[in-house]
Amino acid sequence: TEVLMLVTNSVKNDMSHDNQYINGLALCALGNIANAEMCRALAREVEKMMSSTNPYIKKKAALCAMRIVRKVEEIEDKFNGRVASLLEDRNHGVLISGCSLLTTLLEINPDYIPEFRRHIHTLVRCLRNMVTSGYANAAEYDIAGITDPFLQAKILRLLRLLGTGSVDASD
Repeated sequence: TEVLMLVTNSVKNDMSHDNQYINGLALCALGNIANAEMCRALAREVEKMMSSTNPYIKKKAALCAMRIVRKVEEIEDKFNGRVASLLEDRNHGVLISGCSLLTTLLEINPDYIPEFRRHIHTLVRCLRNMVTSGYANAAEYDIAGITDPFLQAKILRLLRLLGTGSVDASD
């Protein structure tokens, strides 16, 4: 248990470092190798990092939160409040990680679906912008003339989950 405490403190120190890449590495390590106890201890720091102004840190924190929720299901509600800001972000990396986090939350607890249906319009608007904007606005995400097909697929999968059991949401 002493080693676990040392590792937890080391990861926590790296998460508060000034360098974004050290923060990202700490978040990846936490998401990949942490046990349930470490996840519970550092969930608050991950939640804070999801509010970062740096899109790189925001993306890594959302992906880490997704993995934490998969490991420790009872703390899934800790990240619910941060999902909206991720889904409204203009950065495609942040948006796809936000979609992944929300998809995981909804798969673990379908009772959240009515609560998150309010984000359907945001997701549809984002999807429409990607489809209609074309190559000019998102050249770095273009694959064979399709703007960010991976994000489009993630959004469609999320919309399928959010529309489950609701005629209004499915329209």
